[in-house]
Amino acid sequence: MDAYFNFISNNPILFILFFVILSFIIFNEYKTITQKYKDISPQDAVFLINDDAFILDVRENSELTEGIIKNSKHINFSSVQTSLDSIKKYCNKATIVYCKSGVKSATISNLLIKNGFNNVYSIKGGFQAWVTDSLPIVKK
Repeated sequence: MDAYFNFISNNPILFILFFVILSFIIFNEYKTITQKYKDISPQDAVFLINDDAFILDVRENSELTEGIIKNSKHINFSSVQTSLDSIKKYCNKATIVYCKSGVKSATISNLLIKNGFNNVYSIKGGFQAWVTDSLPIVKK
């Protein structure tokens, strides 16, 4: 036990950094466990799409030149809050949200859950993961 106290007193910065990193890990795991939407892979999204899921694309207009997932509805990330009424009819369907890399879709997934959507899924890695997995896209 003296060796631990000796290490801590000789390396206070390492000891503090250890607890900071440990806190981040615990916070991240807690957030993952308590989130109400589900992160899914692009392959899992295909199964939901084949089962008639609603697909919401929240990328910016400039990102649409890369293509879209067929039958997805596009609403800019910044406009989703004001456009909720237009998609409220899908609140009882499985809803798949995607953005470019999966970060913004997590935010929108939480927003949809708070506004009465029941089964919300966010594609891990977003549209980039979809393209990397060589899944079909439609170019406008």
